[in-house]
Amino acid sequence: MKILLAALALSAAGGACALEIHLPPETATYKPSELPGYQLVQRNCMTCHAAQYASSQPPASPRAYWEATVKKMKKPFGAQFDDADMPAMVDYLVKTYGAERGAIVPAAVAKPVAAAAAVPAASGKDVKTLLAANGCMACHALDQKVVGPGFAEVAARYKGKDSVAAVAANIRSGGAGKWGPVPMPPFSQLSAADAASLAKYVLNR
Repeated sequence: MKILLAALALSAAGGACALEIHLPPETATYKPSELPGYQLVQRNCMTCHAAQYASSQPPASPRAYWEATVKKMKKPFGAQFDDADMPAMVDYLVKTYGAERGAIVPAAVAKPVAAAAAVPAASGKDVKTLLAANGCMACHALDQKVVGPGFAEVAARYKGKDSVAAVAANIRSGGAGKWGPVPMPPFSQLSAADAASLAKYVLNR
């Protein structure tokens, strides 16, 4: 009985001292590729888990395995991406991390012409269309934290004359560690003009 009471006392004492754990910022990224699914995976997958998830899967995994994995993320786990994006995401994953590796030319040796076209032209879409097309509201809300910070919190932090340029650059390049452990994937497919439109919208909340 004395031993049990002592164990309970130690347990209670340990509970009084809260253990605080700080995770390092996420630095891993998905392997660059010219495949359309690369940008989709960057945008949709890193909001919930690290890029190591893909690289830690069995390298001989066939296409059916990756299809099942992507579908699992959508349901039951509730990942916020369109069903229409799944085939391209699966194609990138199986050709980059699975059984069909080597079926494509790595982005590092792609033709220089492709690199020159890396910055797209302005789309002409309005802000609400840009928000929907890029899944912004899956991770952000106007005035509260979801996965990432609320737009009002971003506006408060970046208040100043160069704020539009700074926020637009962050949107296109992504990042980690600024708002917590969950990284924001890069949205480099956005033109500078579209990123600036989104930045102005965020900063005006």
